[in-house]
Amino acid sequence: MSKIRRSKLVMLFALLVTVALLAACGVPVAAPAGGGAQAPAAAASGQKVKVTYWAHNFEPRVTLDKKYIAEFMQKNPDITVDYQVIPSQFDEKLRTAIAAGNGPDLFAQWNGDMGTFYEQGAIVPVSAEALGMGSQKELMDLYVAPENTLQGGMFDGKLYGIPNEVSIYACYANKKMFKDAGLDADKDFPATWEQMHDLAEKLTKRDASGKLTQQGFDFDWTGSAFMYLQWGAMVRQLGGSELKLDTPEAQKVMQFWVDWATKDKLGGPAYSTSQVDDFTAGKVAIRCGMGSWAKPLIEKAGIDYTVKPVPIWENAKNKNHFDIYAYFHMVSSKSAPEVQAAAWKLAWYLDSHPIDYMVNTGLLQPQKVLSESKEFKDIPYMNIFLDEMSVSMYSPHVVQFIEVADALARARDRSVVEGVPVAESLKTGQAEIDKIMAKK
Repeated sequence: MSKIRRSKLVMLFALLVTVALLAACGVPVAAPAGGGAQAPAAAASGQKVKVTYWAHNFEPRVTLDKKYIAEFMQKNPDITVDYQVIPSQFDEKLRTAIAAGNGPDLFAQWNGDMGTFYEQGAIVPVSAEALGMGSQKELMDLYVAPENTLQGGMFDGKLYGIPNEVSIYACYANKKMFKDAGLDADKDFPATWEQMHDLAEKLTKRDASGKLTQQGFDFDWTGSAFMYLQWGAMVRQLGGSELKLDTPEAQKVMQFWVDWATKDKLGGPAYSTSQVDDFTAGKVAIRCGMGSWAKPLIEKAGIDYTVKPVPIWENAKNKNHFDIYAYFHMVSSKSAPEVQAAAWKLAWYLDSHPIDYMVNTGLLQPQKVLSESKEFKDIPYMNIFLDEMSVSMYSPHVVQFIEVADALARARDRSVVEGVPVAESLKTGQAEIDKIMAKK
């Protein structure tokens, strides 16, 4: 998700991890994991097939993409790839092109848009045959906990995309700030949200006027998408849904957030800026809105830190953490059958090198060949992110994804800023969401 502060951080992650891991003999690259039978020719007639592929401009990944696309065309002389890197406003340009029916044959986009693309009939299921496999299950079995890590690309039991980068948040804790409060960041880190509340108070400092000078912990109050990724994930821990606001589960989590900002005065919109910037500046002891891509920036700032899983409610029905989010390779339904086959073949060729992409770009593709590699095991805390993915979930497939997220954020802000009772604000929010989702 381009708006979730990833690109610049991952570039830095790529540089630092490369220095740490590259051996003199070069980067070990996993062989294409697909196995199975040889993929069919893109066009039975032997005529050249052209695949137009759009990607957002993340330079470390683009460099590797070009390398593997060149290899792919050399090995598949019947397929030509028109690789177009969109320099800016990728999301808007892609959505517009797909809605108009003239989008690319192959593209990578985040799961928040997949519900819309699926509803529009704009994408097709992954072709196992084009990947040289016998079934969808054969592909899914190559991934760690595929029922979770691939769920964001599933519709009616069919997989509509291959992930080329998957992310999830974990909690970073400043060891010095814990020590100054007489605590140990490893031993005293909270496993539950109830414990997080009590610990945050111990780590919080205020001036004579009551203004916060140091926060123990805070949620992300900025972009509305975090109402799915964080607030909604907490609702689902209790067995509820962020799309059903007239429930005890939704009310409990919303009241927790509202009290955090108003009654307990531990944070809120007035203090929420950048998760990474606040943490590296020593303004907050715990941040849980950062992925593995944040490690190098925190290390560059000289912060002595540890990484812990996102807390879970004491009476949680689901043991998920915050939401998984990912970019999936998808193929256009408007493309000719032979072009679709060639596009899937290209997508899997790119996504069959997870070690190389992790080492050189910091992007995580949760395949078993990666999790079992020395390169993966040598990076501290990477296992925590993959462990969280194994038990967590994606945000729900919603056609009007951002519109619903905005409605959730308005419900939150009515209570935090305007003082509207939580039950009343959620009732208004439910009416807004029902109206949004009724759109055709």
